[in-house]
Amino acid sequence: MSVLDGVGPRPDAADDVPADVPPAPRRPWRRAAAAALAVTVIAALAAAAWTVGWSGQREKPADASTRPDATTDVERTALEERKTMDGTLGFGGGATVFAGADGVITDLPKEGDTVRPGQSLYELDDRPVVLLRGDRPAYRVLKSGVTGSDVRRFEQALSELGYTGFTVDDEFSHLTAAAVERWQEDLGVPETGRVDPADVWFAKGEVRISGLEAKVGQRAAPSGPVLKTGSTEQIVRVDVKVSDRDLVREGDKVEVTLPGGGTAKGEVSSVGSVAEEPAAEEGGQGDGEPTFAVVVTLDDGAGEEAESFDQAPVEVGFRSARKENVLVVPVSALIALPGGGHGVSVVDGNDVRDVPVETGMFAGDRVEISGDGIAEGTTVAVPE
Repeated sequence: MSVLDGVGPRPDAADDVPADVPPAPRRPWRRAAAAALAVTVIAALAAAAWTVGWSGQREKPADASTRPDATTDVERTALEERKTMDGTLGFGGGATVFAGADGVITDLPKEGDTVRPGQSLYELDDRPVVLLRGDRPAYRVLKSGVTGSDVRRFEQALSELGYTGFTVDDEFSHLTAAAVERWQEDLGVPETGRVDPADVWFAKGEVRISGLEAKVGQRAAPSGPVLKTGSTEQIVRVDVKVSDRDLVREGDKVEVTLPGGGTAKGEVSSVGSVAEEPAAEEGGQGDGEPTFAVVVTLDDGAGEEAESFDQAPVEVGFRSARKENVLVVPVSALIALPGGGHGVSVVDGNDVRDVPVETGMFAGDRVEISGDGIAEGTTVAVPE
């Protein structure tokens, strides 16, 4: 007998199996074990996902695509709260120009025009009435030999127009008369060396024509109104309630929102000292809190957008509170945390983690924040 006998299967081995022996089982426990393992893996993955999503620590793969598209750095700065009040944008001042003599009005400026010292305000019988800088009106004829403070005022105005050769003092000398003749020659009027009060009009500087009181071709009577002038400086008048009086001080910087949506910077130039009762409604009495008149002067270079408005409604932002040296982010950087409260998403390379913060002062689109891990220069996400 070979040594291999009884080891390998015999061709007739199947014939030795009794006919009543059942087939080998398919081992169902293997299916159950595999199903249990799958459930365990899924549960573990779900738990891991919950931990990553809600624990406040979102670790992301080092991939450039994981970094938020929009970020900003925490800034250390001063933060201001502002209170907005309604105001009216227009031009300051206001005066009426009266005719100094009888005559026909032969030329007038247009409403809104600016007239500067040395230029004609209007013409009477084809003679220009010239604007001069001064704080008092002319009231008599000035000629050689006349003395007085009005002489000094006229000589000062004439020298500012570039005419020289005389001394600015209280005496109208022959040198002054010679300078007046040169001035009259340039104006194209008879060279008399004398100054008639009907030929000049004094104002504190350039003026803006705010209205016309007469028409070209109309005969003007002495002391009859011809036109109205105002300052070329734009101002905003705000009626501030007594309860808000402490928010407004002379010299305060403000921001004015214009009707077109633009803004202009300004400064409080005056604060009224007398409270005024609200205007009474027709057939009734005034209703509401008394107010103080506050005047805001727009900064130079406020722009053509502001200059295009007169008697227009605007909003003025006054500073109501200020905090120095605080950490600030855009309000849009705040996120709501699952357990309540606010946080920010701190970006470190390609990793992003949610950090709880305490909020402080809100001012416009910025907010004060503080918290562990929050410092000047910290990069945070800004959701779009």
